[in-house]
Amino acid sequence: MSRSHFALPDGNVHLTLSGGRTSAYQLHRILEANGSLPDRAHVVFANTGREDPRTLDFVQQIQHYWSVPITWVQYLSTDPWFEIVNHNSAARDGEPFEEMIKHKRFTPNGGKRICTEQLKVRAARRMLVAAGWTSWTKALGIRADEPHRHEQEDQPREKIWMPLVPAGITKPMVLDFWRAQPFDLPDGVDSNCRLCFQLGLAQLSRQMREDPDDDFPERMEALGFGTFLKRPWSDIRAIATGQADLFETLRPVSRRKICGASENEECAA
Repeated sequence: MSRSHFALPDGNVHLTLSGGRTSAYQLHRILEANGSLPDRAHVVFANTGREDPRTLDFVQQIQHYWSVPITWVQYLSTDPWFEIVNHNSAARDGEPFEEMIKHKRFTPNGGKRICTEQLKVRAARRMLVAAGWTSWTKALGIRADEPHRHEQEDQPREKIWMPLVPAGITKPMVLDFWRAQPFDLPDGVDSNCRLCFQLGLAQLSRQMREDPDDDFPERMEALGFGTFLKRPWSDIRAIATGQADLFETLRPVSRRKICGASENEECAA
């Protein structure tokens, strides 16, 4: 595989790191092709507060093993609308997510994923603007075997770059890479966020059984700004844990095609 696919484009470059294997693999290939990153390239991890703790540890390991600086950013509901954190200070109980719901008076859902938009995309963008950037190229970790996610539109400040697509990188290739590394994201970590409404019923069921005390979705819906799915989360929990026989009436969630969470992939940020 040619390194030319991973050569940094001109100008400022925002290297998104979701905390998943694909975006981390992409970062490794970019480091391999370019050496130490110049000051015009920033690796950014946006923490929603709902990440699996193992995801946070994985991001920390990337910093350690690859000696690459990573900026950890979180949403704030007041000016400047973001904060810089680290592995120790990063929210772990959904605080940024809850702040966002209260401020926007809206609960994210499959039709309007303001969680990704506010907690990841805009938080990172505001940090870069505060650093003095006016325009940049944004690298997204989307593979060649994810054609349903390839249509990503450039934004006024951002030009989208998906080097894994022309390089022909597929999921088996990414997994092969991680098998040879001294660290990896543990098995069983679904997507980025715990109990994401984009996940399938089987994934939600497993997560609920692994951590039955995680009532974040119910607490957020109790704020009164809507539900994550068409049914209240209490119904979803009853179905997923086998406490209610509602499978015949539960319709699939309408998902935006650019989201990879439903397929154990990574939220495009």
